Amino acid sequence: MFDSFSETTRGFLTAGAILAASLLAGFIVDRIILASIRKLAKTTQGKIDDIIVSALKNVGRWGCFLIGLYIALPFLPVPEHFDDEIKVATRLVVLVLSIVVTARFASGIAAQYAHRILPSSASLAKVIVNAAVFLVGALVVFQTMGIQITPLLTALGVGGLAVALALQDTLANFFAGIQLLANKQINPGDYIRLDTGQDGYVYDIGWRNTTMRMVNNNIVIVPNTKLSQAIVTNYSLETPDIALKVTVGVGYDSDLAHVERVTLEVAKALVDRFEMAVKEFEPVVRFQSFSDSSIQLNVVLRCRDYGDQFLLQHELIKDLHRRYASEGIEIPYPMRTVIMRNPAPVS
Repeated sequence: MFDSFSETTRGFLTAGAILAASLLAGFIVDRIILASIRKLAKTTQGKIDDIIVSALKNVGRWGCFLIGLYIALPFLPVPEHFDDEIKVATRLVVLVLSIVVTARFASGIAAQYAHRILPSSASLAKVIVNAAVFLVGALVVFQTMGIQITPLLTALGVGGLAVALALQDTLANFFAGIQLLANKQINPGDYIRLDTGQDGYVYDIGWRNTTMRMVNNNIVIVPNTKLSQAIVTNYSLETPDIALKVTVGVGYDSDLAHVERVTLEVAKALVDRFEMAVKEFEPVVRFQSFSDSSIQLNVVLRCRDYGDQFLLQHELIKDLHRRYASEGIEIPYPMRTVIMRNPAPVS
């Protein structure tokens, strides 16, 4: 029956069967073979195999289709003068697929190693590597198409200068982000305060801006140039634990030795009770000054993170107030003596 068809019809049927088989093969490669390899890669400790499998995602079906198209072309009634154009088009598609796979693999490797050095630099590394691979790939594609690269590079140089002037703020933020990541003075998870008053935990350092999460869970977005030029207090740079100082006032008739002993007992009990307190630091009690109505003393503890100080201070004030009351230690009210000169005579 197949022999009864015309040569053109037989060619179309054969080519159609080859393309259908190639599509089926691509489906099997992507959904079965690569899926099985992906599951196997997740069970290994290394990350290279995961990156390779991710780079080959959806490439199997296109690769099988191109192979099928190459095999099917001789069976199609394509004029001979189109052979060169078809070969160039096929080569271009193969180049584009190769560039995509290379970009995925290179950006995955760059992100993996950047994450080991500094986690926040992973996304920025992927952007830089992808841009470099696609730029080189575009030049290779132009060369394949017979377009001279030298005039193009000259045009790109002039155009790049114009683009750089137009996008100078964006580029400034980009290079400021690279500088922030390279200096490692501000890292994700650090608690920082800017000279403009904003403070919070650094959530991410992107290619254009840095995101901060405040204690009240609001998000602050700061351009990288502003952050690189600001005076920043980093509470987590050397060590995340910070000193907590609470000032208390006791009456002038108090036994100061007794006050010191009781205050230290309360502070030590609080440190033992809460994990957020630094156990290695011994609480300190120091009398500070004679104020208007009380003797001022400071209680110094250390907590593990900037955000822990608020709960620790809350609990310390409650414990001191309760213990002072049971020990008979007075926390006096502020008092003022008002002297009235030339009072009006009483009638």
